[in-house]
Amino acid sequence: MSHGCHGAQFTGTRTLGVRFRHMDAITAINQRTSIRRFRADPVSRETIQRLLDCAVRAPNHKLTEPWRFTVLTGGARDRFAEIRAKHRLKRYSDPATPEALAGADKVRRECRETPVYIVAMSAVNPDEIIREEDYAATMMAIANLMIAAESLGFGTYLKSGGIMQDPELVSLAEVPDKFRIVGLLSLGYPAERDPPRRRKPAAELTRWVEG
Repeated sequence: MSHGCHGAQFTGTRTLGVRFRHMDAITAINQRTSIRRFRADPVSRETIQRLLDCAVRAPNHKLTEPWRFTVLTGGARDRFAEIRAKHRLKRYSDPATPEALAGADKVRRECRETPVYIVAMSAVNPDEIIREEDYAATMMAIANLMIAAESLGFGTYLKSGGIMQDPELVSLAEVPDKFRIVGLLSLGYPAERDPPRRRKPAAELTRWVEG
């Protein structure tokens, strides 16, 4: 049962019954960074559902609610690992070389060491303007999920690229008709955490128009 995206405390999964105190949104945004390595600790279904409840609070024009999600864990995660490994081999002119096989093995291992993958999908509306609005809304939903995860001590990593169109992944994620994959989100407890990368100050990228 969903409990919504709210509350001052949250039941986590590191140990059954442990409660995590969340940080404020601004702190979570400023300290978030992409996590590439995760601990083996599982993430509970309740935790994932809470994060998805935060995702769907994103603004969306005329309440189209254009997002769909598929959660991959366990055997489904391992099947995704094989799909990623095969996709990585396409980068090489000769996929049988030691370099190519090592690259595929690295991707496979990293994928299997990630507790959860969330496949984010967006509606493909025939109207170009609505389609762009829906895509933007879905990406905001992903951002909501990532910030909520950060505030609770989880790590995330957002991937995209050509694999999102891979027929095997489309089948595994059970992508509905008239939807497309727009993001692949890793989720888990960070095994290590680097400081956030430097970004240009907003002041350098902002123009104020008055009067």
